Amino acid sequence: MQIKKQKSLIQEIRDEYQAEVKKLKRKKFLLKAKLLLTIVLPVFIILLSVKVIKTFVRIKVRDIFSKKPRDSKGTENVQVSKSQGQRQTQEQTQEQTPPEPEPLKPAVPVPAVMTPVEKEIITPVPVVTETVSES
Repeated sequence: MQIKKQKSLIQEIRDEYQAEVKKLKRKKFLLKAKLLLTIVLPVFIILLSVKVIKTFVRIKVRDIFSKKPRDSKGTENVQVSKSQGQRQTQEQTQEQTPPEPEPLKPAVPVPAVMTPVEKEIITPVPVVTETVSES
């Protein structure tokens, strides 16, 4: 059996102070967590969703306006004979299908031709100047 040591008055005050500081730190942490989860995080989510929606709308608008406009011939309702109607529908289908792009040709390397550069030596020519005297 161990004998409990009596704590001095200063030691008891120090222990109470440490316990109180620990409680306050815990409360501070919980307050920060609540603020983060209730204010900062929802604002961040809202701003991020607005940015995503703007980008989505910009992409959709770009897709809509980048499409090729249709010809007025394809939308007219003109009654024609059977053979002309078939020809017209064939022409319309040809117009609607985009032409197939030509297959890419492999790149041919261009040979490098090096030509020597001749050195040019410039010799300075003395300039003769006459003084202009006042007359």
